[in-house]
Amino acid sequence: MNIRHENVPGQLQEVTIEINKEDYAAELDAALKKQRRTAHVPGFRPGNAPMGMIKKMYEKPIMVQEIDNIVNREMDKFMKDNEVRYIFEPIPVEGKSKVNFDEPDHFEFVYEYALAPEVKIDYAKLPKVVDFTIVPTDEDREGFIKQLRERHGNYITPETIEAGDSVSVKLDEEKEGFFFMRDLTDAAQKKFLGKKKDDSVTVSWRKAFISEVALARFLKVDEKNLEADNEYKYKVTIKHIGRIEPAELNDEFFKKAYPDGSVKNEKELKAEADKVIVSQYKTELDRQFMNDAIEMLIDNVKVELPDDFIKRYILLTQKDMTAETLESKYNDYKRAFQWQILEGKIVEGSDIKVELDDVKNYFRDYFIKNYFGNFNMDDVKDRVEELVKQSMENKEYVKNVYDMLFDQKLTELLRSKLNIDHKKGDIKAYVDMLTARMEGKQGKAPAKKTAAKKSTAKKSEEVKEEKKVKEVKEEKEVKTKKAPAKKTTAKKSTKTTKE
Repeated sequence: MNIRHENVPGQLQEVTIEINKEDYAAELDAALKKQRRTAHVPGFRPGNAPMGMIKKMYEKPIMVQEIDNIVNREMDKFMKDNEVRYIFEPIPVEGKSKVNFDEPDHFEFVYEYALAPEVKIDYAKLPKVVDFTIVPTDEDREGFIKQLRERHGNYITPETIEAGDSVSVKLDEEKEGFFFMRDLTDAAQKKFLGKKKDDSVTVSWRKAFISEVALARFLKVDEKNLEADNEYKYKVTIKHIGRIEPAELNDEFFKKAYPDGSVKNEKELKAEADKVIVSQYKTELDRQFMNDAIEMLIDNVKVELPDDFIKRYILLTQKDMTAETLESKYNDYKRAFQWQILEGKIVEGSDIKVELDDVKNYFRDYFIKNYFGNFNMDDVKDRVEELVKQSMENKEYVKNVYDMLFDQKLTELLRSKLNIDHKKGDIKAYVDMLTARMEGKQGKAPAKKTAAKKSTAKKSEEVKEEKKVKEVKEEKEVKTKKAPAKKTTAKKSTKTTKE
C-alpha cells in the first residue's frame, strides 16, 4: 500500500491511495469465510457450501466493501497523522482513479480535498450591530396587570353585554356558538353591546370576526373547511353572557397571584410586569441580534472558499440537486458555509459548551415554571424529576434544547466581542426600526443574501425582515459534523470544517 501527496499552493489538494491485492487479501479471505458460515446455498447446509461457489456468488461485492473500508481507514489516518484541517469530505477526482474490480491486483484512488481557509477577525474594525432593548410602556404594564387581575378575578353573568365579555348564542334549533367580544370587529361589537339574554341579532359572521381562525372556532369547523363564498349570515339568539370581574389589588390578590411572597404590593407588581414584558421579547431580540451579527460578519470578514470544488461536492452528495438549481441557490450555500467557518473561529479558545446537566436543568426549570410554580417543591420533586427523565429520553427534544442553549451562549459571546449599537424603545419603536430597514433594502433591490446558523440556511434578508415585522406585530414568537470515513463513493455530509 502506498499513499502519495504533494503540497501545492492554494486550498485544493490531491491524495492518491494505492492498494495492491496483498493489502486486502487477508481481510477478503476472512470475510468470505464468515459469509460461508451463514450463506444459504441450495443443496448445502449453512457452512458446508464449497468455497469456490461462495467466491463465485459473493467475492466481488465483499471485495468492494473491504477495499472501501481500507480507503476510509487510510484516508482518516492520513488526515490525522498530518494534522490536516480541511473542509467538507474528500471527493473522488474524475478520470484520475484507476479502479477496475475485474482486475483486482492493483487499485489507485485519487481524492481531492480542500484545506480550511485561514480566517482573521479584527473585531475593532467591524461595523456596529444593533442590539435592541425593549422598554415597557405604561400601557404594557396596565395590560399585564389587567390580565393578571382577570386571571384571579370572579366569573359573573351580567344582564347586558359589554366589551370584553364572552357570549353564547343559538344559531338555530341544533347549532350553538360561542365567542369573545374582542374577536369581533368594531362594527360587529356595536350590534351586541347592550344586548340582553334572549335578544336576537342578525349577523354576517364572516365579516363580523377579525380572523378566519375565530370564525372557524365559532362555527366549530376546521379553518380549511370554511366556504370561501359563504357569508355565514345567521339570526342568533343570545343565551348566555359571561364576564370576568378583575380582582382588586389587595393582600388576597397578591397571595393568590404570588404565593411565594415575591410580589406583595402594586409597586412590586409593576416591577414584575416590566421583567415579564422584557422576557417575553428576549428570544425574538436575541434572534434578531444573531441574524444581524451573522450577516455583518459574513459581509465583512474574508472567508475564501473553493467554489468549483463546493459545487462538485454538492452535486455529488445531493442526488436530487441539478446544476441549474445549484447555480440559483449557490450563494445561499456559500454564505451558510462561510458562517460555519466563522462560528468555529469565534468560539475558538472560548469555554462555550453545553453539558447534559445544562439540558436537564432547562427541562427542570421549564416544568417548575409552567406546571408547578404554585406547588411546594418537596411535594412535587419526584414528579418533576420523572418528567425530566422522560424528556431526556427524547433525542429530538434534547438536540433542540442543546442547540438553543448553545445559541444563547454564542449570542452572549458575540455581544462581548462585537461593536454594539445599543438602542432602546417600546415594541412600536422596534417594529418601526425593522419596517424601515426592510423598506430600505427593498428600495435598493439588493442581491439575495442568506446566512446559516447551525443546520438551517437563513432566508433572504428581505423575507427575514418581513417575517420579523409580522411576528412582532402579532406578538408571537448546512451545520457541519465530523465525517467518520471517506467512502470510495462520497456520501452526503453536513460538516464543512475538520480540525
